[in-house]
Amino acid sequence: MHVKRLWMLCGFLSYVAAAQTIQSTPPNAPSTTGFIQQAITENFSHLGIVGKDQILLKENRDTLRRLNGMQAPAVPGQLPAPTTTTTGQLPAASVPDTIRPATDTAALPKSPIFGHDYFRNKNIRIFERTIEGQASNNYVIGVNDQIAINIWGYSSFSGSYTVDNTGAIMPEGVGKIYVKGLTLEKARQLIRSRFASYLDIPNSQIEITIIHSRIISVHIVGEVFHPGTYSIPALNSAFNALVAAGGPTDKGSVREIFVRRNGQTVRSLDVYQFLLNPSANVDLFLENNDYIFVPALSRIVTISGEVNRPYKYEFKEGEDLLTLINYAGGLTPLAYTKTIKIKRYSGNQVQLLDVNLDSLMRVKGRFLLQNGDEVHISSIGAELTRFVRASGAVVQPGDYAYSEGMRITDLLLKAHGLKSTAVTERAQVVRKNADLSTSIIHFSPAAVLSDPSSSDNLELKPQDEVVFYDRKNMVDTFTVTISGAVRMPGKYPYSSGMTLADLILTAGGLRIEAANMRVEVSRYPQEGVSEGPRVVHTSTIGKDLSLGTPTFALQPFDYVFVRSSAITEQMTVTLKGEVMYPGSYALTSKTQRIVDLIQQAGGLTPWADANQATLNRTADNRGIVFMDLEKALKKPDSRYNLLLRPGDEITIPLINDIVTISGMINYPYKDSLGFLNAPFKEGKRAKWYIKKYGLGFADGAKRARTYVAQPGGTVEGPRRLGFVRIYPKVQKGAYIVVPYLETTSAADSLQVQAKAQTQPVDWNRLIESAMIKITGLLTLYLLITRINF
Repeated sequence: MHVKRLWMLCGFLSYVAAAQTIQSTPPNAPSTTGFIQQAITENFSHLGIVGKDQILLKENRDTLRRLNGMQAPAVPGQLPAPTTTTTGQLPAASVPDTIRPATDTAALPKSPIFGHDYFRNKNIRIFERTIEGQASNNYVIGVNDQIAINIWGYSSFSGSYTVDNTGAIMPEGVGKIYVKGLTLEKARQLIRSRFASYLDIPNSQIEITIIHSRIISVHIVGEVFHPGTYSIPALNSAFNALVAAGGPTDKGSVREIFVRRNGQTVRSLDVYQFLLNPSANVDLFLENNDYIFVPALSRIVTISGEVNRPYKYEFKEGEDLLTLINYAGGLTPLAYTKTIKIKRYSGNQVQLLDVNLDSLMRVKGRFLLQNGDEVHISSIGAELTRFVRASGAVVQPGDYAYSEGMRITDLLLKAHGLKSTAVTERAQVVRKNADLSTSIIHFSPAAVLSDPSSSDNLELKPQDEVVFYDRKNMVDTFTVTISGAVRMPGKYPYSSGMTLADLILTAGGLRIEAANMRVEVSRYPQEGVSEGPRVVHTSTIGKDLSLGTPTFALQPFDYVFVRSSAITEQMTVTLKGEVMYPGSYALTSKTQRIVDLIQQAGGLTPWADANQATLNRTADNRGIVFMDLEKALKKPDSRYNLLLRPGDEITIPLINDIVTISGMINYPYKDSLGFLNAPFKEGKRAKWYIKKYGLGFADGAKRARTYVAQPGGTVEGPRRLGFVRIYPKVQKGAYIVVPYLETTSAADSLQVQAKAQTQPVDWNRLIESAMIKITGLLTLYLLITRINF
C-alpha cells in the first residue's frame, strides 16, 4: 500500500516538473522589459515555430506524453555544438515550447495599398529548414554555416566544413580560409584560389555551395501582423522574414522598412524596388539579433482610371506624377493624356487641378504630388468623328477613315466598287451640318465612274454617309399558299408562270388521303380586296394522285386547298378489365355503342361488376362520363347504351361487395384514411349502414346532406316524403359520405332571436299548422310500417 502511494507521488511530481519545463521561457528569449520586449515575449510561443522541424516537434510532444512526467524533456531551442566533419550531417532544428494558430493573411481582405498583398500570397514563403532553399550569390556567410566543396575532372576532392567561431573553415592540406562576413560569391573566389595552389583547378570543375545555414534570431516589430522574435535559417532574406511575420498590416509602410543592427540602421527596404525593378539588388541577408522595424504609412497617393494597376501607392519625398504612373504599370491605350485630373486636399478645402500629361512628358517636367492626392486618368471618347460611311449597293459597306480632299471615287475604291445590282442613275450623300441638321446631296454614280473630274464626284466631309441604291430592294415579292393533304403546307414565293402542279411539287406532293378528292384555288378579284376571295378553279384528284388540270396558272396571293378524306386512319377504343377478350378494338362505324363492343369482346366474365364500370373519354378532353352498364346490357336500346368515340377507354372491375362509409359517424376505429368498410347487403339504404356499422350519426353530422357515390359515378342524396327523410339504396362498391354541419356564428344566432322577439305570435296559424302536421304524421305511419328503410 505504501509502495503504491509512493509511486503515485513520484508520478505527480514528475508531471509538475514537465509542465514547468514546457511553460518556462526559452533560454535565448529576450528580457520582458520595454514595449518591444513585451511584444516579443507575448508572441514568442507562436513565432518560435518559424524555422522549426515539424516532424521533430511532433516526436518531442509524443515523447512527453509517453513519459507523463517521468523524464524531463531537453531544453527547447538549444542548438547542438558545431561540427567540422565531412559526413554532411545536418544539425537538428530547435523546438518551440508551445504553438498557437497563426492568422491566415491570405484570407484577409485585399489591401488598398499596393505592395501589401505580396506578403499575403501563400505562394511566397519562408524557408523553414536549411535544406529547402539555395543560398544566393550575395548571401553573407557566418559562424555555423556549413560549406560543401566538390571538385571533379582532372582533380578530385569532396568535403563539407562548418564555419567555426573564428570565422574560418579548414580543408585538409589547404589550411584555414577565413570566410565569415564574405558573400558567397566572394567566398567562392577565395576558396577557388586557395585550392588552385595544389590542385589542377583550370582542368577541373569546382562547386561550392551552402548545404546548411545557421539559425538566427530576428526581431520583427512595428506595423506587422505578428510582431516578435523569429528563429529562422540565415539564408532567408529580410523579405522572407517579413513574410514569416505576416507582412505589414494595412497601416504598415512598404517603402521605408528599417533593418537595425547593433543600434544602427544598416539598410532601408523598399518593396516597390523589389517588385518593380528586377535589376536592383535589394536582397538583404540578416545577422543574429537584427531588428526589422515597419513604421506606419506616411504619404499615400491614389491613381484610378486608365492605368494598368489602379491602386493606392505609398510615396517617398521627391517622387512625382510620372513616377506614380510608372508604379501603376503605365497607361492603357484608352488613356486621355491631354488633361489629367488631380483632386488635392489642402488648406481645409478641395482643389481640382488639370495637368496636360503630353506637355509634361514632352518637356520632361516634374509634377510633385502631395499626401492624399487622387489622380484620375479619363478615357478617350469612343465616338468616331473623322470617318465616312459607304452603305447600300457596294461590295464592302462600312465606315472608312477620312482624309482631307477625299472624294466619292476614293470611297468607292476603299469599298471595292459597286455591286452589279446598284442603281447607277442616282445616289445621295447624307451630310450632318454644324447645327446638327441633315442635308441630302444627290449625284450620278454613272457620271462619277465615267469621268472622275465631273461635278458629281463630290468632295466629302467627315461623317458623310454615301448611299447607293440597290435594284434588289425595288422588286416586289409575292407569295402563294397551299394547305391540306400535302406533305409541306405553307407559304411559298411566287414566280411568274407558276402552275398548280409546280406549287404541289414544291410542297412535297400530295398525301394518300387526297385520292379521289379535289383541289380548290381561291383568289381575290382584280377589282380589289374589298369583295373578298372567290374560288376560281377546281381540279379533281385521281386514285393514283394524278391532277386533273395540272397546268392551271397561279397568280400572286392565290390560296390552294387540297381536300382530304374524312377518315384517314383507323379509330380505336380500349376495353379493360373483366371481359373475355380485353384490349383495343377498331370502331367499325360512327354508330357503334358500348353493348356492341362488349359483345364483340366475348361478353363479361362471371366476376365482372357492371355497376362499377367507368368510361374515360379523351375526345375533346371530356374525361369521366357517367354510365350504367347494367341497365345498358338489359336494354341495349336505352339511353344508357352510349355511342363510342375514338380514344374511349372502358374499364370493368371485379365484383366489389364492400360498402365504404366516411364522415361524421360514431364508430371510433376508422382506418388511417378515415374510412369504414362494411359488407354489402342487398336492398339496404344508407341510413341502415350508418346505424349498423357506423354506430349512428355523430354530433355535428349534416344528415340532410348525406350522399351515396354509386358505382359508375352517379351521386344520390336523401329525399323527403313529408317529415320523413328517405335515404338512397346502396349498391355494391358504393361510398357513403356524411358531411359536417356548418355551424352559424353567435352573432347570427343573436340576430335571429332578436328578430323572433320583435314579431307577434299568430296563434291561429300556429294551431292550424300543427294540426296539418299531426294529420300527415298519422297518414304516413301506416306507410312507414310497410316500407323498408
